[in-house]
Amino acid sequence: MDPVASARNRRHNRRKRTMDAILRRRAARRLKLRDMGPAADRRTFVYKKTQERAYEEEYGHKPPSATDHAMKYIPFPPDLHLHRLIPLHPLEDEGDGGRDTRHGLHRCHVLPDDPWPERAITTANPVWTKRMHAADQERRKGKGYTEHEDRLYNPRAGCDPSSELLDAMDELAYWEEHLLTFLREAPLPLRRTLPYLHEYYRFAVHRTVRAEKRYMRCRDAVVVARKASTDLFRRSELPVERVRSFYGEAHRSLASPNYDPLRMKKSALAPLMKMTVEEFGQWKADRKAEREALLAELTV
Repeated sequence: MDPVASARNRRHNRRKRTMDAILRRRAARRLKLRDMGPAADRRTFVYKKTQERAYEEEYGHKPPSATDHAMKYIPFPPDLHLHRLIPLHPLEDEGDGGRDTRHGLHRCHVLPDDPWPERAITTANPVWTKRMHAADQERRKGKGYTEHEDRLYNPRAGCDPSSELLDAMDELAYWEEHLLTFLREAPLPLRRTLPYLHEYYRFAVHRTVRAEKRYMRCRDAVVVARKASTDLFRRSELPVERVRSFYGEAHRSLASPNYDPLRMKKSALAPLMKMTVEEFGQWKADRKAEREALLAELTV
């Protein structure tokens, strides 16, 4: 008998027995909830618990929460209300009679101008924090955040979906290259120790995440309208997976003192960190050619 096939069959049968036991317990729990009265539809609850139990039986620990998952890949949002000597955004003149109180430093700012100002991270359009989510959940049952995301990321009404996708692809590529340029020019030891570099890193990651969400919304609209194939959809996911691997490794290198992408055998960032300026320019040109080919297939 083939030992590989035998081991695979044993593993498959073990998982099947585990799922049977979990589903029996869930079914009993569901019947109990049904007998308690139709207070609410609890099917989502039962399904979620089934998936959690299956994960726990397979891996030996409870599945990570959304908060734990985000902490591994995404830093805290940039704090735009902190009083800094050199602000992240340019400020208006302060003091009496229009006279500033920072000797002109208030006119300096760290963050670059955003070519897509409707999704720029500003005090008027900040990244939502846990406190904002909790307040919205209490007041409007989460509808405020849903409306906020729809306003930021959905394709604009009356615009061609293909044009919106092209704009979203350019935005994602712009901020991906911006993030990579920052990571290449700011060494890891400096990003770990200098507060301003860490603030800028937080801004760059969250701005890239906004561009990523915009791309996914526009891409989904085009895929549905054109009835694209599964293979084409998988190819359209590659830019998202690539940029997530970049900021995931960057965040892990800051969160863990022992993790350095340059010392890892399998790293998405290390080859880019070691490239010369000419090689990095060629890498950007190759990615641009891939975007144009993908857009041509999606819009045919």
